[in-house]
Amino acid sequence: MATFGDPPTYSTPRTLGLALVSILASLAHFVLGALDYGAVSRYLGLGTMLLAGLLLVYGILTLIRYAEARDAMGDPYARAPMYATPHEHLTFVVGVGLNAAGLLAALVWAAHGTWPAWHTLAALVNAWAAVLAWRSRPTAEQP
Repeated sequence: MATFGDPPTYSTPRTLGLALVSILASLAHFVLGALDYGAVSRYLGLGTMLLAGLLLVYGILTLIRYAEARDAMGDPYARAPMYATPHEHLTFVVGVGLNAAGLLAALVWAAHGTWPAWHTLAALVNAWAAVLAWRSRPTAEQP
């Protein structure tokens, strides 16, 4: 449970890592989805690139939240509370979900695509991001 004086969840280096690894995973899925597009199914290729787009948006928004939290920690006149925001828990749940979906898509591509080693590497990046998201989640809701 976070107490007053603890750094906000978004300001931790783990959140910065989550944002950067999610962006890296999205770029890997974009490239691999485009290069291996017709090997299994066009719909799986399009779905993988759509998932990559969602991961990119998630990574960029998480990076923006990290920068805002770091900036707000030095604000002498804080205008909003930094604890127990309604979206704080959901942000990390979405991170786990998107990266788990990316992991599953990469494993399907690794099994049936033409570049299995690269898809396996993308799956490992997604697994790393999902673990970071799981470890970054708020432990308890504040009143």
